[in-house]
Amino acid sequence: MGIAQAAYDFTVAYLRGEIPGMPPVKRRMYPTKQIAVAQMRITLEQTKALWFQAISEAGPNPDKDQVLRAYAAQYTVMEHANDIARLAIRTCGGQSMLKSLPLERLYRDSRCGALMLPWTAELCLDRIGREALYEPGESDE
Repeated sequence: MGIAQAAYDFTVAYLRGEIPGMPPVKRRMYPTKQIAVAQMRITLEQTKALWFQAISEAGPNPDKDQVLRAYAAQYTVMEHANDIARLAIRTCGGQSMLKSLPLERLYRDSRCGALMLPWTAELCLDRIGREALYEPGESDE
């Protein structure tokens, strides 16, 4: 969640010309950039809503829906963080990828998060699908 928020915050500050150490060039007047920021904000809010719901339900002995929601939140946060970071790069442009700025690291970390065990994006999808279709101990053999 932090990576998604940081990528969004960087994009807004960058387009407003408020990045320390960078010339105060404002790029916010372009409609394409405004639309991209709006899309990023919507994705961020959707992600936060699911994440906060899953976190608020966390506790011992969760029911099936709570477990599935937790998997869905994990998957959504990982994938949406990358979507937001990718859109941030596209919106801010190549200069935003300088090593002296955080966006390159945020993008890398957002992509790698979905690849790390124990909860890769694929494992979350597998668990959601299997646990939605099978009750504990149930099989087709």
